[in-house]
Amino acid sequence: MVERARRGAGVARVFAGQPERLAAAWRRVRFAEARKDGGAPRNQLDSVVEPFIREVGKKLEGKEGSPWSRTRAVLRLAPGRGVRALHEEFAALRRCLVDAVETLGGGDTERAVVNQALDEAVDSSVALMERLANPLAPRPRVPFAGLVVQLFEKQPVAIRTRPSVSEEHERLAMH
Repeated sequence: MVERARRGAGVARVFAGQPERLAAAWRRVRFAEARKDGGAPRNQLDSVVEPFIREVGKKLEGKEGSPWSRTRAVLRLAPGRGVRALHEEFAALRRCLVDAVETLGGGDTERAVVNQALDEAVDSSVALMERLANPLAPRPRVPFAGLVVQLFEKQPVAIRTRPSVSEEHERLAMH
């Protein structure tokens, strides 16, 4: 029982005191996923991850309330990417945090806290994205403590090049 409590305290200490280590793992996972598609990661959660992990750590230490409702950061939502992209980012974060709980010797209690915090964050983010499209959509059940910004992305523009002088002459010579 004492060993179990010690391990739980260790999980909480890492989450609350060193969130940058866990966020770096998440960024590595996102980078690897993006490389499969041949691009760089375009994370919507980038500035939210570390403060959120810190708040999850505080919840593991016993602080009351939702970690998502205490997270002060800028959440950049890109409706053009859709909800699926948001779900993919949260899924990668969930894998990293649950793996960290297991690696640090945490148990079902710590895993449940992490999963509940992530469920609240996902539900809230999806509701916020829906409200960007429709201001009459329901408010999130669990509010976000930070600033929500709509991210507008430019679509890649095909660059038209002028034909070179030799190409122009060849085209004229054929006619």
